[in-house]
Amino acid sequence: MRFQSKPKPFLDPARRDWQFEACAWLLRNSDGYAKFAETPLVLPTVEFFPDRGMKGHAGVAALFRRVRDHAGMADWPCTVERAGETSEAAEREPDGIKVFTYSRDSMEPIALVANFACELARYLLGTFAEPVPGGEAASAAAAEFAAVFMGFGVFVSNSAVRAAGYRMNEGELAHALAMFCLLRGLPPESAEEHLNPHLRKHLRLAARDLAQYETRFQALRNTAAAGERERALR
Repeated sequence: MRFQSKPKPFLDPARRDWQFEACAWLLRNSDGYAKFAETPLVLPTVEFFPDRGMKGHAGVAALFRRVRDHAGMADWPCTVERAGETSEAAEREPDGIKVFTYSRDSMEPIALVANFACELARYLLGTFAEPVPGGEAASAAAAEFAAVFMGFGVFVSNSAVRAAGYRMNEGELAHALAMFCLLRGLPPESAEEHLNPHLRKHLRLAARDLAQYETRFQALRNTAAAGERERALR
C-alpha cells in the first residue's frame, strides 16, 4: 500500500497563524468576505494597465490611478507627486487629500505598483479601529500583507526580490499570495506566469501546504464586516 505523506510545512506555525489572523482582521475591518470575493488578482497586463506609452510624471500618475482603482479606493482623496517637487501646502495634505510621492530614480513599473499598493494599504489600515494582530511591531508587515490581500501579490512579491526594505521575506509573500488565491477561489497557477521563476516554486509549495487548512479558509469565508456583525446582534 502507498501512503501519501502530509506536505512539509512551508512556514513555521507562528508565521502561518499570523497570516490567518491578519486575513481575518482585514476581512472584519473592511467589507467582509462578500466584498473580498470580488477582488481581482491584479496582473502586469494591458487588461489592468492599458496606459502604455505614457512617460514621465503623466505616466506615473496614470499608473497610480490604476492602482488606486484596482484597490477599490477610486473615491479616496489622494494623489501622487514626484518627491522634492511637492509644494509646502501639499506636503501638509490640505483638505484631507493624501499625497503619495515617488523618486525620479525609482520609476520601474513593477516597483512603482508595489510601492503604491503598500502605501494605499497603509492608508486603508489607518482607518481601522481594531489594532493590528501582533501590535505596532507588525504594522509594516500588515501593510505588505494587506497589499497582497487587495490583489497586488504578484507585484509585491516580485518587487521584494529586487529591492530591500520589505518586512516580509519572499517566502512569506509567496505564502500570502497563495492564501489570497485559495481564499478567492482562484487557481494559484494563474499567478505563476507573472512571477519570478524561483517564486513559482514557493507559490506551489505554499499552496500545497495551505490546502490542508480548508476548515480555516471556510471560517474566513464566513467572516462578515464588523458593522454587519453588530447589526446582526441587535
